Amino acid sequence: MPNNFRPTRISLMLGLVIVILVVPTAAIVLFGWKSAGMLAFVAAMGGLFAMIGDRWRGLLWATLATGLGTGAAVLVSGNHVASAILMLCVGVTLGLANNWGLALWNFMFPVAVATVISNVPKVVDSPIQNALINGAITVFCMLVAGLLVSLVVKKPMQASPPKYRPLVTAMYTVNLAILFTASGFVASLWHDQLPGMWLTLTIVIIIRPHIGESLMRALQRGGGTVLGFLIAIGVAYSLTPTPIYFAIGLIFLEIAVLIRFHPDRPYWEYIMFLTPAVVLLAGSPSEVTDFASYRLGATIAAVVACLLLLGIERLVFWRGALTKDSGLKTSASTVGRLSS
Repeated sequence: MPNNFRPTRISLMLGLVIVILVVPTAAIVLFGWKSAGMLAFVAAMGGLFAMIGDRWRGLLWATLATGLGTGAAVLVSGNHVASAILMLCVGVTLGLANNWGLALWNFMFPVAVATVISNVPKVVDSPIQNALINGAITVFCMLVAGLLVSLVVKKPMQASPPKYRPLVTAMYTVNLAILFTASGFVASLWHDQLPGMWLTLTIVIIIRPHIGESLMRALQRGGGTVLGFLIAIGVAYSLTPTPIYFAIGLIFLEIAVLIRFHPDRPYWEYIMFLTPAVVLLAGSPSEVTDFASYRLGATIAAVVACLLLLGIERLVFWRGALTKDSGLKTSASTVGRLSS
């Protein structure tokens, strides 16, 4: 077993992460804004990753971008074209931020915007006021989560901003812009938080600055999700008592985290255990089929879209060396271990 692989420590970290995400989310729900609960949770997750990766530099950038993005999403959600254009701008922003090393750890920025486009949290009736309040909720949850992380994490995971060649960053930006434009249109067209959120989350996790790495993640993400879906459905239809059912979900989550932090385990194994964990903990056994189907459908759709785009680019830029890593394995793999 590797010296830096400590299951007990990893389990403690998982417990702390859950607390950090629950605190700001619970505050918003208890305040009476239950419809903004999902946005609060996603925003808290964004603040957590931003602070872990790049400390206050990353958190402040992510908070500003995500707050503005979610506020704008409230206003354009009902318009399919406007939603697609907003997500295009999000993709360009995140891609260009790669020049300053701000992209890898701020991947929840587009997810939060897509979550609002999919299903706008209605806090007040006035669209303008609702946009401002949703933006404020985003900012609050990200800052609270980031502050809590700062109490336990003293050094950023990203010691220095990674450097990419201009052409690599340009193609990364183009990929995000194209795929997010499509996800924004779908999220607006299909007003349900789960498909729109999972579609965008899958895209931002798969797409990396280098084409080769992105292709491998797409294949493993798709395969692991299908296997995990079958496991989740099997557990749901086994007539397991509800307490044991949720306990199994927690066990799958623990296994997934341990696998992801083990340096010798493949990414698809992590996804294979993470998928049933997320599905089983999302609701009662009677709700599993719908949630699992949404997650599977959105994930496979995103994987296919990514593979089509990346396949075309790989053929076009075969001689451009865009499939090669340029000394960024540490940063990229670290983000992969922490993200889903």
